[in-house]
Amino acid sequence: MITKLLPTYDPTLFQGAIPYYVDYRPRYPQAVYQLIQESFQLNGIGRLLDLGCGIGLIALALIDQFEDIIGIDPDPEMLKIAIQESEQQQIQKITWQKGLAEEISDDLGSFRLVTIGRAFHWMDKPTVLQRSYERLASSSQDNLGKSGIAIIQTEKDIWSNDSEWAQSVLDVIKKWLGELRRVGNTTVPLLYESDLEVLEASPYQQIEKHTIDFKKQWTVDDFIGYLYSTAYCRRDYVSDVPAFEADVRAALLAVEPSGTFVEDIPITVYLGFKE
Repeated sequence: MITKLLPTYDPTLFQGAIPYYVDYRPRYPQAVYQLIQESFQLNGIGRLLDLGCGIGLIALALIDQFEDIIGIDPDPEMLKIAIQESEQQQIQKITWQKGLAEEISDDLGSFRLVTIGRAFHWMDKPTVLQRSYERLASSSQDNLGKSGIAIIQTEKDIWSNDSEWAQSVLDVIKKWLGELRRVGNTTVPLLYESDLEVLEASPYQQIEKHTIDFKKQWTVDDFIGYLYSTAYCRRDYVSDVPAFEADVRAALLAVEPSGTFVEDIPITVYLGFKE
C-alpha cells in the first residue's frame, strides 16, 4: 500500500543545507539522461516540466533537448542556485518558478516530458502523477513523438545501505539524533519506497523500470559534507559539531583506514507514457 509520508510541505526541510547540497550531493550519471533521451526520442522539440527541480540538475542537463523548460520547486534557496547556474551558462529558455508540484495548473500549458528527481518521495504522489499527466501533450500532437514522465530515484542512502561502513555511520547518527529518521520538523521510519505501484495506479501507460549501476567514491570529509546536505542530518541538528564529526570520522576510518571508500548507488528510472 502506498502511503503519503509527509502531510504538508515543510519549508524548513533543507534549511541551511543548500551549500552542502551544491558541493557534496552526487550528480546523476550521464547514462540516466541518455536513457531518457532515447526512450522519448528527444530531438530539441517541445517543452519540459521539471517538478521538484531543486538546484536544476535535470533541467540543465536536458537543456539541448527542448525548446522551452519550466522548473518548479518550493524551496527559494534551491531555486536561487538554479537561477545562478543558468545565468552563468547564459541560458535563457528555462523559467524557474516557486511552487508545489501538487499545485500545477492549466496555466503552464502543455509539455512533451515531465521529470522528477530525488524530490518525488516528498510529494503527494498520486496527485502529482494525475496533474502531470493532464499537462502532457498526446504523443500524436504536433508530431512531437513520445510524451510521458521520467522519475529518477536513487535507491540507497545510509538508512537503507547494509554495507559495514554505512551501518557504522548510521549508528553514529542515531546516537546523536535519535533512532528515527528526521525530516525537517518531524520523523519517519522509512522514506524511500518503490514507485512502481503508484505509477501503475496512475493514468500513465506502458510503465517501464530501468536500473542503472552507479558507484560513488567518497573521502571522509566529502561524506560528512554529504550528510549535512540531507534533511535527516542537517548540521544544525547536531549539538556538538566537532564531536559529531570526530565520531563519524572514527567510524569510517575503523572500516576503511585509507579514508577513501566506494558506495554502490543503484539508480532506478521509472518511465510512463501518454498515448
